[in-house]
Formats: sequence, C-alpha cells, structure tokens
Amino acid sequence: MKLKGSSALNRMQIEQVASRGLNSVHFSKTLERIYQEQYKNEAAYEFRFRGLIILILYLFLSLGIYQTISDHDIMQQWLTYYAWVGIIVITAWILSFFKKFNQYFDYYTGFGSMVAIAISFIIITNIGADPNNTAQNNVLFHTAMMYAVVITYSFVGMRFYTAVIVCWMGGLIAIFISIWSNQDIGWTLLNRTYTFYSFLGMALTYAIDRQHRENYLQNCIIELNQIELTQQAQQLALLSQLDSLTGLANRRYLNEVLDKEWRYALRHQTPLSILMVDIDFFKNYNDHLGHIAGDQCLQLIADSIHSITARSNDLAARYGGEEFLLVFPMTDQQQAEALTIRLLQLIEAAAIPHPSSPISEHITISVGISTVVPQADHQISELINLADRALYFAKNEGRNRYHIAEPYAETTSTDTTNKHIYL
Repeated sequence: MKLKGSSALNRMQIEQVASRGLNSVHFSKTLERIYQEQYKNEAAYEFRFRGLIILILYLFLSLGIYQTISDHDIMQQWLTYYAWVGIIVITAWILSFFKKFNQYFDYYTGFGSMVAIAISFIIITNIGADPNNTAQNNVLFHTAMMYAVVITYSFVGMRFYTAVIVCWMGGLIAIFISIWSNQDIGWTLLNRTYTFYSFLGMALTYAIDRQHRENYLQNCIIELNQIELTQQAQQLALLSQLDSLTGLANRRYLNEVLDKEWRYALRHQTPLSILMVDIDFFKNYNDHLGHIAGDQCLQLIADSIHSITARSNDLAARYGGEEFLLVFPMTDQQQAEALTIRLLQLIEAAAIPHPSSPISEHITISVGISTVVPQADHQISELINLADRALYFAKNEGRNRYHIAEPYAETTSTDTTNKHIYL
C-alpha cells in the first residue's frame, strides 16, 4: 500500500517524527489523525482486491475440508458454522466499494475478523469434541483457524493495534463461549496453533504497519520537496517578469501581456487603453540628490502607479529609466482619463520633494493616453507610438499634466487634439 504525502505537514513535523523513530507504530495526535484518514481510504480501496483473494482462498480451503470430512453430521455442523465466515468476507468486500464506508473500515473489517476467528475457534471446541470426529478433521479445523488468524493480521489491511485487539478478542470470546457451553478445550494443540500463529501474525502486522508509516513519511518529504521546487520555480518565473527595482512588470513581460490583450481586444472588439508615464525632470532629481534617492523615488512612484491597476488583467510596467507604461484592457478613453487623473492626484498627495524642479517643489509626472478598438490593419506599435506622442505633447506643454491622443483613424496628423491639462 503506497500512501501519498500530506501537504498539511511541514518539514519540521516530519523530521521530529522521524527522529523519534516508529517503534511504537503511532504518530503524534495531529499526524495520526491525518494518516488514519488517508490510510482508511487506501486500505478500503485495496480491500476490493484483497477481499476477492481472501474469498477465493476461503473457497479453496472450504472445498478441501468439505471433500475430506467423511461423516455427514459433522460436515453439516461444520458447514453451518463456516458458512458464516464466507458471509462475513463477502459483506466486508462489498462494503469496501462504497466510499462513504471508508471511515468505518477498521470497524467492519475488525468486527468481521473477530467473529471469523471466534467461529473458527468454536468449530474446534464444539465439532472437535464430537466422538465421530477424526484426528484428520481436527487438523483441518485447526488449519482453518490458523488461516483466519494469519489472514486477519497480515492481509486484511488493519493497523497493528487494531489487528491485535481483534484477533485476541476473537479468541477470548470463543474461549468464554466454549467454557460457558461446557466444551473441552485442547489447550496444548491450541497453544501450538492459535497462540503461536497469533504471535507470528503480530510480528507480521507490526513490520507491515511500521513500513507503511515509514513510506508515508518518505512520501510526505517527497511531496514537500515537490511543493518547494514548484514554489521556487514560480518565484523564479515571477522574478523573471518583474523589474527588480520597482517590483512592476519588466519590458519582456509587458510585451507578452500587451500582445495577449491586443489579440483579445481584436477578437472581441473591446477597447484597449495604455498610459505612458514619465517623471518630470528626473535627471535633475538624480543629479541633485544622487542615484540612491532616485531609486527610492522610482519605488514610491511605482507604488502609486501599481495602486491604480486594481483589476487582475490591468498591468503596470517599467518601460525604461523613469518611464512607465500601464495597460488597461476593456477600458475606454473616458475611463482611462479618470484613471490618469487619479494617478496624478496620488503623485501630488505623495508630495515627494524635488529641490531642482523648475515647475514644482515636489515630484510631478506627465502622462500620454491612447485608446483603440483594434482592427485587422492596426499594429500594437502604433498604439504605443500614439501614447508616446501624447506624452511628448504633455511635456511640451509644460509637464505635470496629461494629454489624450486623437482617435486612431486620425493619426496621420502631426499633432494631437483633445488636450486635457492637470495643474
């Protein structure tokens, strides 16, 4: 039985369990609960195949005993008892096909095994005491009981402690019934069969249960390694998409997203807007305050820019130096203008000091806006050029403002219209 690992565990928990060892074949309370839940599901699933094998072995054993017993009365008594063992096996096998009973796997297999062992034991004490019974029959009855004990311990799929309780309880119940009904118990032979095979079964079950738990811990470690590798791969992929200084998308990822959104807008005929943003007189800022202050300024501006990309498919990217480009799918010109005004307000509220700006005491930005519903003969580069040209006009008109590019069909002009100023 191969149990999958559990993502509910952390590496420290697993290492602590492994360091303590599994001599007690029991985990800590939390881990044991997780383990048992999965173990029962796996054990019930495997019992669909194991139960069939047990049933086949039962039929072969029954056929052999049936053909060997010569006395008709003894055969009838034996069939009356041993048929119940077959009914128990079939019932447990059928229950294993219903997932809702998986949580009760230990109960229905445990109870069935206990009754099967008790019946096998009682056959020996009741039928074995019959004067017409032969020594050969008695050996076969003991063989059937040993079969029940070994199968219960090593093949049903119960955990160690459950199997131990079930097998010994089955024997004790049979002893009480035999004593209560005044049946003679052949202790010498029973000790050599039932008792010996019970201890043998305990050893087998202990080894199997411990090996299952070791495999479970190993699978947990493998699963954790896979999760960590996946997370690292995701982090590397994310880092490859981001600008290391600002945390915004880099130029490569911007091109990927812009191409995807362009194709979507072309296919569905939805508007696509972009904003080209430039920090006013940033070279003066760098020269006056130094590159460290310049980097800090870029980070603050990037935070404000990122805050207006609220939707999952909006994107803010560092376009180069102090330039940024924002992509807004399914956003018309009016909406893009509202977002631009919001961005200008955020930059003004940030009030980043700019001691060498000729137009303001604080950092300001200029923005170029372009919006299009793409057509088959349009190109992405034309949309970017429109935003870049609009930015040029915004800066040429005094900076600290935005400019909206003219409609796409009119871009043959060397100028743009619809000028909007923010002071």
